[in-house]
Amino acid sequence: MAGGVGEGFASYLKILRYVGEHRNDRSSIVAWLKSEFQLEESYAKNVATMLLFGTGLIETHKDGYCVLTDNGRKILEQAKPALLYESFAPQFVGITEIVDILNASQPLTWEKLFESWHAKISTTSQEAAKWKASHAKMQFRHRLDWLRSLSIVNKLADSFYLLKAGMEDSTQRRLKTAKGKTEAEKISHGDIEDKLKLIGDFFQFMSIKRAAVNEARPASAPQLTENRQLDCLWARVVHFGGKVQYAFEVQVGGNISDAIERLEMVASFVQKAVVITDETQREVIRDRLAVKHSPLRDKILFLSYDDINNVAEAVNALKVFTQKVFHE
Repeated sequence: MAGGVGEGFASYLKILRYVGEHRNDRSSIVAWLKSEFQLEESYAKNVATMLLFGTGLIETHKDGYCVLTDNGRKILEQAKPALLYESFAPQFVGITEIVDILNASQPLTWEKLFESWHAKISTTSQEAAKWKASHAKMQFRHRLDWLRSLSIVNKLADSFYLLKAGMEDSTQRRLKTAKGKTEAEKISHGDIEDKLKLIGDFFQFMSIKRAAVNEARPASAPQLTENRQLDCLWARVVHFGGKVQYAFEVQVGGNISDAIERLEMVASFVQKAVVITDETQREVIRDRLAVKHSPLRDKILFLSYDDINNVAEAVNALKVFTQKVFHE
């Protein structure tokens, strides 16, 4: 992008605004790009060809002048990096692959991220399989810089990790493949569970996905014969302080009564019972607990899906910081 990583998106909006406000032909736009951003002629032409016309944001009108397309106008008016990412991702080989690699294992250094990316696209793209190593590195660097400019990926020290928008993109693309509401809820549910485990592990809890209710109850308490499960359990033994536990339920859809019942079974043995849900279901749960005078009322804490995404993003940054400061 013209303007570098830090100003990439702002520069893109500046270009779209210029095209929208002036009647210029293609060569005049290239000349303006060259002058405005101090670019070489070939670089300015590439920006115009690949990032403006090639992504379908600018087109040449029948009178020879260039105009914004509907999509280009939408990006300019709404000024949301995610909209530009949606235009870029299908156009260029290897953009979503970077997001998926980081989503599976982050943070990663430039070298490790490139190695995984190159291996992946070499098997999925005939074009990329023919790239020489030097050209592949150049293409990778461009894509990674775009993702940083669009607030999808961030860099701290020499490592890269997904920002909240990147994590949400990975989830949304999987949701588009879901066959029906039930499968979509399962994907969303599992995504939050994975993030809860990530956060718990970072704070040095024994973090257990789908923990049995009996695992949160002491051996001296009555045990269930059926396999009832919590979505996630954080546990830690504190010297001279006993066992510290936090129970989590992800309420995307499904049976609210069942979620309440499982949390009530462990309420006496956990510090907090945390429910990740939306505002509507939060009020339903509060009403039911109040009506039945449930002891869970004193332990329950509500968080939103967005809260978990924000904390997961922060944890990824802290993992880099911790590694650099304390382990290198």
